[in-house]
Amino acid sequence: MDLKLQMKQSQVLSQRMIQSAEILQMTSQELNTYISELALENPVIDMVEPASGSEQQESIEQQQWLNSFREETYYLYQRQNNDDDYDFKNSWNIDTDTGETLQDYLWSQLITEAFSEQEAGILKYMLECLDSKGYLSESTADIAASTGAEESLILDLLEDLQNLDPAGVCARNLEECLKLQLARREMLTPKLEAIIDSCLELVAKNQIPAIARKLRLSPAEAAGYCQIIKSLNPKPGVSFSSRDQLRYIIPDVTIVKFKEHFDILLNESMYPGIEVNSYYRQMNQNPDSPELKDYLDTKIRQAEWIKQCISQRSKTMMEVSKAILERQEAFFAYGPSHLVPLRLVDIADMLGVHESTVSRAVSKKYLQCSWGVYPMNFFFSREVASRKSSSGSSDTRSMTSAHVKEALKAIIKEEDKKKPFSDRMLSEKLAEKGISISRRTVAKYREEEGISDASGRKEYV
Repeated sequence: MDLKLQMKQSQVLSQRMIQSAEILQMTSQELNTYISELALENPVIDMVEPASGSEQQESIEQQQWLNSFREETYYLYQRQNNDDDYDFKNSWNIDTDTGETLQDYLWSQLITEAFSEQEAGILKYMLECLDSKGYLSESTADIAASTGAEESLILDLLEDLQNLDPAGVCARNLEECLKLQLARREMLTPKLEAIIDSCLELVAKNQIPAIARKLRLSPAEAAGYCQIIKSLNPKPGVSFSSRDQLRYIIPDVTIVKFKEHFDILLNESMYPGIEVNSYYRQMNQNPDSPELKDYLDTKIRQAEWIKQCISQRSKTMMEVSKAILERQEAFFAYGPSHLVPLRLVDIADMLGVHESTVSRAVSKKYLQCSWGVYPMNFFFSREVASRKSSSGSSDTRSMTSAHVKEALKAIIKEEDKKKPFSDRMLSEKLAEKGISISRRTVAKYREEEGISDASGRKEYV
């Protein structure tokens, strides 16, 4: 038997260190839940409502900025994302519980009709079978079996539902949805019906010549029919409030911009403070038994450690937020186009902490500023290209993927729609602007932005 002595260094994390790291990684909502559960388990913990002192210490201009935040940032964000179809509420996760659901809207169109009690019950059941797109998710046979009605009655009631607004609602598939909308417009011709039945995939890929050959149409006719189909709404139910549980975003950090400086506010109002109950602390001074003292000692130490961890979490988040503001000040001053490359290790080096600490501090957390609400890890973007100065000097500008995507969209916007650029040509056009990236990277960024390839962007008329 060969015995050897070997020295090695290893890191062993104590339970306390693990707990501290977990608390740092929690969002404000998760921390609120954690403290509430801990208070049920540990009797010496008193939960203290968030003090209003911090609010009182805030300047009047801070309060005015926060109170007007929703209206002001709506204007700024809408101006920046100049898009008529932009879903502001969905992006900002504003509470839409008070919004009218699709089911409510459809039923409001039916209440004046003279339906029997059985028919009304079936209609309500069918409305509950609609998915988020407005499609009927159950077959008429299954609905008949569930309600005990004849399938012929279900089909008659379905026809009533499909005549409601918005057009295309209560369809059983995409093809039926499109046909219902065309029928409502009195535009459902045999040619359009044939394209919907057999060429939808080709329509999606904008393969006009293939459609023309398949249905013996001229390219101009095929392009015109495809344009009509593309003008339809494939998801008529999405503009209504969803009944699914929404995920609300509550910022953990707010950066307030003033004329000459920025202020950073931590959202500590989302979770209660922790204090040790004075009665149990006094009992621990004069315990009735050694067992009681051991028990209270353990619980009091736990409460004080958690309180210390929460305090350290706030301190770390404030330091990380200050470092992000320092490195991304141009973004907070002038907008998203001024985001610069930044790595976790850069912030870690500034603060003298490990990179994993910064990662936990920004994990699943959101930052609110005058330009919108962003995940905190949004501000960490690596350099993907360098833009050479147009003057021919050796000066270069570091660019993030967001910068490259904006340049890419600008080139595509100006291209000849009848002869759109291929990914290779887009790469060459970017190179002319001093941005050197490969064709594969162009394709990746184009797909991330939801932009079709050259054949999908081509216009035939």
